[in-house]
Amino acid sequence: MLDERRQTTSGEKIRFLVNPSSGGAAGRRALPAIRAGLPRGARLVVSRDGAHLAAEARRAVDEGVERLVVAGGDGTFHLVVPALIGAATCLGLVPVGRGNDFAASLGVPAAVPEAVRLALTARERRIDVGRAGDHRFAFYCGAGFDSAVSATADEHSRRLPSSITYILATVRTLMSFRPPAAQVEWQGGRFAGELMFATVCNGPMFGGGMLIAPEAELDDGLLDLVLVRKVSRLELLRVFPRVFRGTHVDHPAISIHRTPWVRMRFTQEALLGCDGEVLGPLPAAGVEVDLIPGALRVAAQPQE
Repeated sequence: MLDERRQTTSGEKIRFLVNPSSGGAAGRRALPAIRAGLPRGARLVVSRDGAHLAAEARRAVDEGVERLVVAGGDGTFHLVVPALIGAATCLGLVPVGRGNDFAASLGVPAAVPEAVRLALTARERRIDVGRAGDHRFAFYCGAGFDSAVSATADEHSRRLPSSITYILATVRTLMSFRPPAAQVEWQGGRFAGELMFATVCNGPMFGGGMLIAPEAELDDGLLDLVLVRKVSRLELLRVFPRVFRGTHVDHPAISIHRTPWVRMRFTQEALLGCDGEVLGPLPAAGVEVDLIPGALRVAAQPQE
């Protein structure tokens, strides 16, 4: 959904929020390029930690900022999105993290100057926001192998590119992972049995460029539920490279279901992850996942 209003915001109504620790200090290294693109009168805030990021996003909304340009990775955007849900403040993205799947899904350029320019000049686009119990997410949540891989990636190789980090974390996790039994329901279907993982996608990408749900759209009011049933370690490694091209979807162990809601419960301990952040164990009672349609304004469409 596009907002047809042109970007005419004055510098006083624009604020930049930078996470300097994103991408192994890539956020800090991007500061000169960000300052070079700063409009006259715009304020620049460099965050201290995650709590400060979230607080500054809330402050921007409370103070009537019309465009909040945030430089960080998927974890940074995960922290600021809750404050912007339902607000008039529009989010501009400058991707400088280890994983930049949210920005890539929106077509935001990887280069900082171009991303800053787009964040300032783009039309607004209204996209959906995911809801997993008390958590909110921009582009995916899930439990099982993918969240275990994210936890491993957080512990190792932070200085490597996100795609390499995820590949190494996948191999490491695979050595000890045991598929848990799960019960998953969605509109029109259900599954009970052992799963490698269940991922509920609002956007098409995760894991540093993997097209896990190639047909997912951020503004269609639907989730794409990706179920990967139990397969051998060798088979998972064989299929794994295809995820980067989105050609894994025809594998017999993989199914994708488009639905407005999902309920999932794992009968063994499993980690819940959202937007690349591991949030802790999935509640024993499970979690219900749905969408808040059109709840977030993002600057993601170039001016004509």
